[in-house]
Amino acid sequence: MRSHWDNWVTEDHIKGLADRKVEVVRLPIGDWTLNQYGPYKGCMDGSDDKISWFLDTAAKYNLKVLLDIHAAKGSQNGFDNSGKAWQLNWLNETHFQHWSMLNASWMGHWDIDTQQYTSIDNTNIENSVNVVEALMNKWGNHPAVYALEPINEPWWLSDLNVLKDFYRSCRSVIKSINSKVLFVFHDAFQTDSAVWNDLFDDDDMENVIMDTHQYLAWSSPLNDIGKYCDAYGATFSSPSLTSIKYPIWVGEWSLATDVCAMWLGGFDDSNTEYQ
Repeated sequence: MRSHWDNWVTEDHIKGLADRKVEVVRLPIGDWTLNQYGPYKGCMDGSDDKISWFLDTAAKYNLKVLLDIHAAKGSQNGFDNSGKAWQLNWLNETHFQHWSMLNASWMGHWDIDTQQYTSIDNTNIENSVNVVEALMNKWGNHPAVYALEPINEPWWLSDLNVLKDFYRSCRSVIKSINSKVLFVFHDAFQTDSAVWNDLFDDDDMENVIMDTHQYLAWSSPLNDIGKYCDAYGATFSSPSLTSIKYPIWVGEWSLATDVCAMWLGGFDDSNTEYQ
């Protein structure tokens, strides 16, 4: 992993971003960074050193950093990029299916048949709040740390009351350590003011940002690039989005308009037909 980290991001990469007038960089990290568990024990040694190096180098070039907790214990969405995609059905010796039985157990026990949580895992959720506190204690006053996102892409089937309480707890922790650090929350794939405008009171919105991830590749192909531009623009002009009261960041995006790589939609079980 050390070899990968050292080659995946170098000082030249960071300098290049600064030269191109990039202002904020989103740094995805696992929740095991400071307190390893399970399969991450040992193999992630040195990750905190690399993060410190990244922050120091970003500060050198006046880049701001959003610390993004990209993977949470038990998986917040069932995606492979959450650190755990564990609900599988092997079809034969070489192929499995995954998307049809997606499971996200960070929040609790998910019943695939009823499509709801039958219990909430408060231990996991409390652990994630503690992860935020640990990260803030270590890097919350670093000059490059601009914002923190406590969990990436909790899935659309999340219990919203539980998720909102989790968000409020994380924001309180951030504010208690460094109130200047922005609190960024992902919209759980529900980019709608009716869902999120009650997260914080109107007079308690300082340093709160909503993160939404918008891609072009995961829908039906269009035969004209202008239609892609129109579709993307329509997303941001919809009343459900324009009435959101928080500033909005697009934390993930891509210019790709089709699924141009074999496993782009998931290894061995792509959720979108390869084009």
